Amino acid sequence: MASVGTAYEIACEAVGSLLREDGRKAILRSELVAHAPAHACDRALRHYCESGELTRVGHGIYGIGTAKVFDIVPEVMPKLGYRILPGERVRGYSQKSGGAVWRLDRPCRRLIRKRGVQAMFETPDGRPVANRQQGVAMNPQEPPTRREIEAHFHTFERCHSLARAEKDLVVRRAMVAMERFRSERATLAIEGGTALVAYHRLTTRFSEDLDIRLIPDEAVHRLGTEERIAALKEIGQEFKAHVHAELPFLQPTRKGRIRRDALLQTFIYNYRSVVPDEEVVAGVKCEVVHIPLMMPTVEHAGLGGERFKTIHPVEIASGKWQALTTRLPRNADSYPDLVRHVHDLAAIRPALILLDPETARETMLRDETTHESVAAVLKELARPVWRDHYESYMRRMGVLPVTDWPNSHPGWDTVLANFTALARELGLLPADTA
Repeated sequence: MASVGTAYEIACEAVGSLLREDGRKAILRSELVAHAPAHACDRALRHYCESGELTRVGHGIYGIGTAKVFDIVPEVMPKLGYRILPGERVRGYSQKSGGAVWRLDRPCRRLIRKRGVQAMFETPDGRPVANRQQGVAMNPQEPPTRREIEAHFHTFERCHSLARAEKDLVVRRAMVAMERFRSERATLAIEGGTALVAYHRLTTRFSEDLDIRLIPDEAVHRLGTEERIAALKEIGQEFKAHVHAELPFLQPTRKGRIRRDALLQTFIYNYRSVVPDEEVVAGVKCEVVHIPLMMPTVEHAGLGGERFKTIHPVEIASGKWQALTTRLPRNADSYPDLVRHVHDLAAIRPALILLDPETARETMLRDETTHESVAAVLKELARPVWRDHYESYMRRMGVLPVTDWPNSHPGWDTVLANFTALARELGLLPADTA
């Protein structure tokens, strides 16, 4: 009998051979088990997924390179024993279906999905068939079940752990609850990395914390200092009670804090994890900031179906610049996770450049974000330790692997190059900076 190492090499060779076939869009696990033991095939498939050459798009189904769901379905379904019936497949575009509805010779509940686009199947008489993920009963006010977590883990097959998939589901529930919050004295908008991921859709990474902006109305502004602080605390407590009422499985803790002027209030909730992992904290932090002046907002479709306001991406970028210039050069070793701001700014560079560069520059260059402080940040980021911080952070928070292949998070060299280019394009670096 062949050794484990030899079996793995044979499985890798079989995968490589299939990858080299002209016109091939996908690989089935069942195509490999005839060449090597199942455990060796699984190990080989994981290796190619981590390299970015394959993407797991369904149970035992792996897309090759940048192949789309629309290309993968007609190749794999006949191999799985289904016959695609002739007929109109395109029924209008949606993010969920990608515009493709496939009519098969018999019902099929398989889930074939890649980066938010999934295939929809119909029976011969044209009736839609609920896939396995759609068949999972979900109550947004209840904690995620094991089946929901596994389905979500399958959809985001590179989220590295079931606990990370569970936390992402909890954060999404918290966001829906947050969208329902109403106050007569303040307007709520979301900011930070969560806004960039879920609403602006400019980045692709997990976001553990919710950055909330409660913008007080003029009546609160006109109050005296003590009365205004009391009003802000009351609004914050109303928000805290609302989230707990909407999601009773989230238990408030005393770990948060309220700044003396009440402009910053942090609320931390815990939940009982179904799939505990020592690298994933079973909790959600809501950081509520009461902005004294109105900030530009953008309206998006909320996760709960209603229109919802988010802070403009230029303002979010400005906040990230300020966080880097304030903390990084002085206390770099205490804030390794600040690398998330570098990642996000590099990722949203194209969107920021498309906006009015002069307005973007004026928004960025304020407070402690100066030419000198940005140069100091770049000098700090040149230290080799930040490559380690980036790879560690993205291993925990990245939905995709860190490779030079398509559909991946870029490596540290690319991130740092884009970050530096953004600083230069927005005029945030001194003219004599190389």
